[in-house]
Amino acid sequence: RRVLFRSAEEKIKAIAADDVLAKHLQLPVGAPLLSVERVAFTYGNKPVEIRHARYDTSEQHYENKLN
Repeated sequence: RRVLFRSAEEKIKAIAADDVLAKHLQLPVGAPLLSVERVAFTYGNKPVEIRHARYDTSEQHYENKLN
């Protein structure tokens, strides 16, 4: 079933890798990461996607294209 997005809210900030994130991402503790929290809504303001991700941007960047 296809779900259409009406809007999305994102919060993006720089954080330091703690012990758990450093282990999972194979980085040193304290390494810089990008934290992205996103909630996407469909019609009727119903949330249809909730994402809380951490990115190592040392060799890549975060790109977001919204239509």
